[in-house]
Amino acid sequence: MSIIQIDFKDLQSRGEKIRELLNPLVRHPSAPAWKLIATPPSYIIGVHDGSPVQPHYGDWRFATFINDYRGMYFELWKRLDSFKYNLETACLSIYQTIDSHTQEEREFLSLHCDPTVSNDAPHAIYKRGPHLHIKTADDPIPRAHIALNRCHLDDILSSIQFLSEAIGHAIKMLKEEILEVMQ
Repeated sequence: MSIIQIDFKDLQSRGEKIRELLNPLVRHPSAPAWKLIATPPSYIIGVHDGSPVQPHYGDWRFATFINDYRGMYFELWKRLDSFKYNLETACLSIYQTIDSHTQEEREFLSLHCDPTVSNDAPHAIYKRGPHLHIKTADDPIPRAHIALNRCHLDDILSSIQFLSEAIGHAIKMLKEEILEVMQ
């Protein structure tokens, strides 16, 4: 099992790289903002518009280039030792606003990876690398792990740079093949 590691200095600046990854989706070129949250022995990098209004990073949102669709992104990094952290999960979800008055929303799709899932775990080959969940489809599709890089999984999981590149390509694909078509 590959473990994606970074040191604390790189963890502290990871938010800027995440902003670059999300740039194809955002409404405003200077967005989104990000925050590094200590949850010992872990750190979470969460993304939001301006100041987060919700206390939990999973409820933070950023505006996408499509009205009535907002994004949520976070990464969870767990401490390995005094200097190194490993990526547990990276998650991008796109939410559709159903009612603009109440801000009621539903999760539309999710792109995420769980690189530390054990190779022996069910569906690990699909879950460890970037994969999609189409949340608005009929059951069982929302629970399916639609792997995007299965053939190159070892390469993708060999470093945060390669994983970020794969996530970036997936974000571009989501933008061009799904979100832009919906405008």
